[in-house]
Amino acid sequence: MNRIEAIIRSIDRLPPLPAIIHQALQRINDPGSSAQDVVEIIQYDQGITAQVLQVCNSAYFNLRRQVHSLKEALVLLGFNTLMQILLHNSFKGVLSHSCRGYDLDTGALWKHSVSCALLTEILTRRLQRQPDSRLFTAALLHDMGKVVLSAYVQETFAAIKGLVREQGYSFVAAEREVLGIDHAELGGLIAEKWAFPRAIIAAVRYHHTPWLSGEDCSDLVGLVHLANCMALLTGIGGGSDGLYYTGDPDLMENFRLREKDVEKCLTQLNDRLAAMEAWLEMG
Repeated sequence: MNRIEAIIRSIDRLPPLPAIIHQALQRINDPGSSAQDVVEIIQYDQGITAQVLQVCNSAYFNLRRQVHSLKEALVLLGFNTLMQILLHNSFKGVLSHSCRGYDLDTGALWKHSVSCALLTEILTRRLQRQPDSRLFTAALLHDMGKVVLSAYVQETFAAIKGLVREQGYSFVAAEREVLGIDHAELGGLIAEKWAFPRAIIAAVRYHHTPWLSGEDCSDLVGLVHLANCMALLTGIGGGSDGLYYTGDPDLMENFRLREKDVEKCLTQLNDRLAAMEAWLEMG
């Protein structure tokens, strides 16, 4: 078995996506779904129900009375907040691991992933676009491939870094040259394994190279790419590879964003991270 086959087989070591989470995310991503449709799926999971009610009754939302009904809590929180709770429960454990190949300490990849996800929401509002729950999911999972590829990058780091420094490769291109696959492509394979929608798979797979996504190139792919670039600017979870990526120069112009817009988005990110730390205990 060659190295690329070994890398792809390593995907099987990741825990499977719980069926209840997968079903709930499918309903949330379906524009025709109602709060009751989602409640019918998650109401029998005591852990999820308890956390939804806890978040709804937290000081962050400052409600005048206690909420004890899952349906009422979902109506008050909205699908996006529910999705954040579901994804937090499902992926924090995996994304919180250290990734030594990328020089990411415990929790660094998780915080970077959450930052990207929050930035997609901030960008969507700034661009005055309709919220798209798929964006948060794609952004949160965009670097999942690093979890699997980290060990292989660590073994070949000198060769990868040599291509970057001496021949001007981007880090992701150097990964592909040395290992036969890069973390974005591997992340796309993971998203396929977990049967996520095509748009989410494309956003994960092309989050460094949106210009290669072809017919899958959409605002969703572009916004995840921009959110990732912006998060790297903050230094949150950048790791050893954070300075060795190139952004798409046309996307800022296509979305009519200026440097001032980026600065304001990053300021809002700090506030949103603090809020999430308060009710999801992310820190």
